[in-house]
Amino acid sequence: MNGVKHLGNVAGSLLPADIFHRFLDLFGIDNVFICGTDEHGTAIELAAVEEGLSPKEYSDKYHEIQKAIYKKWGFDFSFFGRSSSLSNHKITQDIFLSAYENGYIKSDVIVIPFCKYDKRFLPDRYIVGTCPTCGNETARGDQCEKCGRLLDPDQLLDAKCSICGRSDIEFRQEKHLFIDLPLLQDKLEKWIKEQKHWPENTRSLALGWINEGLKPRCITRNLEWGVKVPLEHYGNLVFYCWFDAPIAYISITKDGYENGKIQENWKHYWKDSQIYHFIGKDNIPFHTIMWPSFILAARDSEKRDTNYLLPYFVAGYEYLNWGGEKFSTSKGIGLFSDEALDFFPVDYWRFYLSSILPESKDSNFDWNDFQNRINSELIGNYGNLFYRATYFIEKQFDGRVPTPQLGEAERKLQWELEKTIEKVKELVEQAKLREALKETLALASLVNAYFQHRTPWAAEKQAAATVLYTTINVLRPLSLLLSPYIPESANNALECLGGNKQLTDKFLIESGQLIKAQLLFKKIEDSEIEKVKKYRSKYSKGPRAEARSESNTDALVLVDDMLPFNEFAKVDMRVGTITDVKDHPNADKLYVLQVDLGDEQRQIVAGLRQKYKKDQLEDQQVIIVTNLEPKELRGVQSHGMLLAAGDGTILQPAAGVPNGSKIR
Repeated sequence: MNGVKHLGNVAGSLLPADIFHRFLDLFGIDNVFICGTDEHGTAIELAAVEEGLSPKEYSDKYHEIQKAIYKKWGFDFSFFGRSSSLSNHKITQDIFLSAYENGYIKSDVIVIPFCKYDKRFLPDRYIVGTCPTCGNETARGDQCEKCGRLLDPDQLLDAKCSICGRSDIEFRQEKHLFIDLPLLQDKLEKWIKEQKHWPENTRSLALGWINEGLKPRCITRNLEWGVKVPLEHYGNLVFYCWFDAPIAYISITKDGYENGKIQENWKHYWKDSQIYHFIGKDNIPFHTIMWPSFILAARDSEKRDTNYLLPYFVAGYEYLNWGGEKFSTSKGIGLFSDEALDFFPVDYWRFYLSSILPESKDSNFDWNDFQNRINSELIGNYGNLFYRATYFIEKQFDGRVPTPQLGEAERKLQWELEKTIEKVKELVEQAKLREALKETLALASLVNAYFQHRTPWAAEKQAAATVLYTTINVLRPLSLLLSPYIPESANNALECLGGNKQLTDKFLIESGQLIKAQLLFKKIEDSEIEKVKKYRSKYSKGPRAEARSESNTDALVLVDDMLPFNEFAKVDMRVGTITDVKDHPNADKLYVLQVDLGDEQRQIVAGLRQKYKKDQLEDQQVIIVTNLEPKELRGVQSHGMLLAAGDGTILQPAAGVPNGSKIR
């Protein structure tokens, strides 16, 4: 909800969900596409204070702003709702009461920070500090966005109030309510292990939480704005936004039904269907542990109907980076969803972001790659073929599809079309939307090769008629397969071809049918790209946004998910020998190492304490990344990074080499 979303948010949830929904429509599968604004929580209250608005006024404003932006992006929501709706308050309270009566809610006393200057409690984002796990200095009181660890405010180091910036904070005891996750652990573990069709990153992260052992999780906050707790003695509390926010999936479905946007009774979709979630990876724990635990805890109530389906599929998207860096409003890094549409048509953005969806690993936005993919793949591989084929029919056959004499080449192309449709259906079912796009573009390449080889512009009339008839009849279903990615352009193409939107490998455009030629796209010129490269987001906060150079030569940039050699060469790795090992004074998992790199000594902080004793590390040769900026980890500076495997095993040269030797 908080403000306008950047392109990373679009690529990490909204766009793939819309593509999936459009494919289901194309395949004739009944579905509803639900989304809305999450309007409760400390982030909303803080942002509202910054704009001089009440939380409700702020929520009203940005609900309409986001709704308008998403309409421009072509997101085909069945209903776009709000977590602050009366129905969500009612369903949230019902689910809580069922869970409470079933014995899955407990009370406990917790320590909450209180700002003496502002004279108020500081839940969640009202307090920031250093993450005790990764050293991120801007971790919030509920979660570190860098490493993903869920936190309690008293775990933060060097904590400060987000409102006044002061550290004049005391921790007070308050009675709050918890979901008793240990009681649900066995049920959750059994359910997660059964979801073998989930993406590996989603499933492994969820099981990682299970393996660590679940702990009771606080579900209430000392705030005014939110869903009130319907229990005596707790009327001063509201539910933590991550309790009521996922429940809004249900309430928004209900609101959509009651507003006439969803035809089937809303309960049908939460009692007898398959639920797909498209989310960013930082939200995986909430959708695979927290949200399912709320559903399980509320089932089989004797007083109310709170039996709802668990998620069938959770697509947890990795991060989309911007020119090798993480999106950041404060640093002016990235582009926002409304700004993007000021530069290029929406289908250019949808196509490019679809081609680099971070489905299994982080991907990177790059302006040159954007230009190249639009010009060569969208326009060169599809748009130009469409125009050439329709133009030749207009020119040579008065705009009417000619009569063909089909042969082996045409039957082979039709067979390739059949294979592509089946493969795309298979990939979409697995939510592999990026791969589905690649399959579709591969078919476009085959049609291009056929068209070029048969040269209808130079062939005798009957041969040209066969080529044009075949090309047009493959372009129609090809455009349909592209329509979830580029709905506006694909719809224009289909209208030019007669408007038939049945997805089949059969050639449905008959001889004699009138069609028209149209240029679907305009090539992106170098001058346009050079201009947008200089743009800095209007949402930038702070001086760095203005001072940032046009290109960051130190940033590592991925191209098509591959790291070019010249980029990898920026990483300086050298061999060194550990000369001294000390316990970290503030962390029981960290050592403070002194490493001899030949011409200098480096202090390195490394998480090796659970793997090695100190005497096992002394005099060992290790590999150090030396050109990382210094980082303070729990109060101790680290001037580089020691390379180790995932289990903590240090990486070493096979034989002794001089200290300072560069890894090549």
